[in-house]
Amino acid sequence: MSRYVLQTTASGLCLEDTFSDQHPTLLDFTSGQFNYRLKKGGGRRELLAKAVGAKDGTNVIDCTAGLGRDAFLLASLGCRVTMIERSPVVALLLDDALERALHHEDLAETVARIELVSGNAIDYLNDVQTVPEVIMLDPMFPARKKSARVKGDMQMMQRFLGTDGDVDTLFAAAYSSGCSRVVLKRPLHDKYELPIKPTNTLRGGSIRFDVFVIS
Repeated sequence: MSRYVLQTTASGLCLEDTFSDQHPTLLDFTSGQFNYRLKKGGGRRELLAKAVGAKDGTNVIDCTAGLGRDAFLLASLGCRVTMIERSPVVALLLDDALERALHHEDLAETVARIELVSGNAIDYLNDVQTVPEVIMLDPMFPARKKSARVKGDMQMMQRFLGTDGDVDTLFAAAYSSGCSRVVLKRPLHDKYELPIKPTNTLRGGSIRFDVFVIS
């Protein structure tokens, strides 16, 4: 039997790690904590929004959708977001979460600005039909020391998905797509280097956004 099991519950679709006592992961854009961030957070003053240059109608491709929170936040700020997730299981969790949010009166308009694609982002970018203004990359963070491990749903995602080993190829596909900006989200002190230096970097408490403006 697989270690990871998809379950349909009264709350929605969730992913359980049967080798762990951690609560199953349920993606929920209607949760009080996330909604508080949408309503009371920094809005366009958030680092993510600044890095993307978020405004009404900005077309964004999020190549590494994951938990979907960054994409949803950008959509709540008026961006039109295509989020791509190559794990079919995580894509199912995202689809379920978006469907539930669609029936939430405060979130339906945001969901309408999101398109979910289940597939490989590199293949998608190599054959993209409509070039976006911004491409966002958030590869799975490398394993951290025990004292600095991520918690909750992201910890589950790290175990389930592992780390991304094709960052260079994904970045090259994004950079050569014809978009005007690529945003790479990384841990604050990550030493990973790309062949191209970022135009500028926005730093937060634990993460940073490397912004590549393409003229």
